[in-house]
Amino acid sequence: MPNVLRNRAAAVALLFVSVAVAGCTGETPGTPSPTPGTSASSASSAAPEDPNVPKVTNPLDASAFVGDACKLLPAAAAAELGFTEPGAPKNDTNNPACSWGIRGKADSLQIILGSGNREKGMGGLAGLHKAKEAGQLKFLEPGPDVEGYPTVYYGLQDRRARGNCDLSVGVADDLAISAQAEGYDNEQDSCGTAQKLASAMIKTLKGA
Repeated sequence: MPNVLRNRAAAVALLFVSVAVAGCTGETPGTPSPTPGTSASSASSAAPEDPNVPKVTNPLDASAFVGDACKLLPAAAAAELGFTEPGAPKNDTNNPACSWGIRGKADSLQIILGSGNREKGMGGLAGLHKAKEAGQLKFLEPGPDVEGYPTVYYGLQDRRARGNCDLSVGVADDLAISAQAEGYDNEQDSCGTAQKLASAMIKTLKGA
């Protein structure tokens, strides 16, 4: 994978857990961790459940992928999306991540498994809604269900019109996985790819 894609993937993985620290001046979205001094228990019980957050009726267990998020997208599924090179794991953050690129093209994919956010009491789609309410995310919009699981489009800003789509799918009430497609020509291509990526991840989880 070109160095520019590796660097961008690393930045996205970091921002997924530190939007509150990074602020809202950049374009790459992420899911914040609780503010310093906030325990997981207090973060999860500080406010009543948000009725706008859809419940996950059939939660999936992603614990087997915490050590290697790349396994969420098997090589055959990646090839169907046009990515034939192996994914580049990013396990140096609280949330394991993996990115894919195409030599000579801007198209890239990234998966971020929000297991670290879960441990901090900011997991699931509920964590994104909390971040939006706190002003850490400027953009949050319901997305289409993927394989029966709820999703949201989210970010520091809405980047879809520029061919960058950030989709988070709730696989449990306290666990979300980010499916990101960047560098595409338009919103239809990028969000269509992000939805296919989310679908592939869910199928992998169901078969695990």
